[in-house]
Amino acid sequence: MAGNVVRAEGQRQQDPGAAWPAEHGCLAVFTAEILLRLGAHADRPRDFLRDPWNLFDLAVVLCAFLPLVRENTTVLRLLRLARVLRTARFLPQLRIVLTAVARSLPGTLSFLLVGALLLYVYAMVGWVFFGRHDPEHYGSIGRAVLTLFLLMTLDGIGDAVHSGLEVSRWSLAYYASYVLIASFVLVNVLIGVVITSLDEARQMEQEEATEEPPYPAPGLEDRRLLITRSTAARQALDDLERDLLQSAAADGSPDIGAAPAAFRS
Repeated sequence: MAGNVVRAEGQRQQDPGAAWPAEHGCLAVFTAEILLRLGAHADRPRDFLRDPWNLFDLAVVLCAFLPLVRENTTVLRLLRLARVLRTARFLPQLRIVLTAVARSLPGTLSFLLVGALLLYVYAMVGWVFFGRHDPEHYGSIGRAVLTLFLLMTLDGIGDAVHSGLEVSRWSLAYYASYVLIASFVLVNVLIGVVITSLDEARQMEQEEATEEPPYPAPGLEDRRLLITRSTAARQALDDLERDLLQSAAADGSPDIGAAPAAFRS
């Protein structure tokens, strides 16, 4: 499949009209698919709109028909690449990963905010103490932030500590506290957020797999049919009771009055 896509793209670059049948054929298939899905949910459209993957497929197909998007080839290529995400509907593990990434965004934003605050504080301290002695790395707040960001990966931390010891012995506490907080605490917090989101996404997938589809609420026609059937059943019971009374009266049974009461109870 990937080879065919690459070959089709190469043919399209050489001859723009060569890929026209393939592009419109795929668009026709995707359009027919989304129309069939809409038709299947015609009696319960809320279930269709409740699924985010249905909304994603609908948006991708509709954007292919918008004049602004069709004229802009760059945007249209990006939308074609977005179609690859449609395979997540048929790959449960990929769907779990994408859901986990989406659910971890709030925690990741909080992590970035705390990380930016930490970088700013340590960059300010490094600029004050090492700005004159090491202007290449701490000559400004921006350079200090860039230096500390690179030190977060522990790359070059040894050289930084040696150059800092030439200025003051307190630089050892400065770098040790920064490495401890940034490289160990914050990174582990981020990993914990992602793992928690992955567990929640896996649990949601299991709940959706085991959840039985709810029965649709009866409509107006169903209610009318139910009333008609209940009326017919009541009429049949009345006819049966009348026949029993007539047969009991013809036989001369002494329990003529008791039969209807027992039957009604």
